[in-house]
Amino acid sequence: MFSMFFGSGNLVFPLLVGQMSEGHYLLASIGILLTGVVVPFLGILGLLLFNGDSNAFFARMGRPATFWFPLFALSLMGPFGVLARCITVAHGAFRLLTPDLPLWIFSLIACVAIFFLTIRKNRIVPLLGSLLTPLLLASLAAIAIVSLTSHSLPTIVDGQSWASFKHGIFQGYQTMDLLAAFFFSVFVIKHLNQHPSVTANPASALPVFLRSSLIGAGLLSSIYFLLVLMGAMYAPELGQVPPQEMLGFIAERALGKWAAPMVCIAVILACLTTALVLTSLFSDFLKKEISKNRLPTTVSLAITLGIAFFISTLQFSGIMAFIAPILEFTYPALIVLTVANIFYKLWGLKIVRMPIAVAVLVKMLSAI
Repeated sequence: MFSMFFGSGNLVFPLLVGQMSEGHYLLASIGILLTGVVVPFLGILGLLLFNGDSNAFFARMGRPATFWFPLFALSLMGPFGVLARCITVAHGAFRLLTPDLPLWIFSLIACVAIFFLTIRKNRIVPLLGSLLTPLLLASLAAIAIVSLTSHSLPTIVDGQSWASFKHGIFQGYQTMDLLAAFFFSVFVIKHLNQHPSVTANPASALPVFLRSSLIGAGLLSSIYFLLVLMGAMYAPELGQVPPQEMLGFIAERALGKWAAPMVCIAVILACLTTALVLTSLFSDFLKKEISKNRLPTTVSLAITLGIAFFISTLQFSGIMAFIAPILEFTYPALIVLTVANIFYKLWGLKIVRMPIAVAVLVKMLSAI
């Protein structure tokens, strides 16, 4: 569960939260932990209660939702959002090695590489994941230790506590980990059902899930807090640094120019791993659900990566300007759907459409 939620965007948004916290890094951390950790784990719990049946989960909004919601979610997670964002984050890390390489050339090379690697993803993704997670965690630990010992805590700006908390909440939306939970939780649930205690007693699945969640959420929360704290400490120096380059910038300042490239290589490969999975998810949906298997696999992959290439040229800030308003309106409704479905399975509460409509209406009124 930890690895599932620890992707490329999770290395950027906590730093942004810390940079914008005005010294209120504790409140800002609580904000992003609520929407970036608690909410995604609620998503897995909801799917677990539905035995991993995502169609039944979404059908409570109406039968058309079983098609339109996956299309919407996979589009944002795929070429129109996270997939393109992975490319920009990887480019931001790569700039420490070759500062003059234009984004469009890097994106083109990345999309071609992803195209060929996706076909062999079943062998490559587990290998990259088993190597990258320890390397990335070790790198982050080294950066955090040096940063905490070499920088003082940021100065608190009065009157900005609520703004910092609110910013943390909204940046947690940008991770889109609740959407990831809806699609990736099937693997978690399959693994959970193979646990010895669950095979012996199916009723023990929920306690095993809760214990596992405490460990996964605890690890994720610790890393988020450290990243928020580093963003707050380096805030005066990060003013002109693009979001996708912040981690590389801090790594260079903390570890020196020779150690920083190792961190950047780990980030690039982590982005590649995420990109392979997201490319496969969207291209499979395009082939099977939209074209009804009329498109060959290579064509659906080419369409997916072609869209991702053009979206990636908008750069990280341009992509976020495009999807942030969408997430601000839809994420509260998805949170309400998740909670309503949990209440339905645990206590039989059947109402679902009215709370979702209220959540959307409240968000529209607050925006106005």
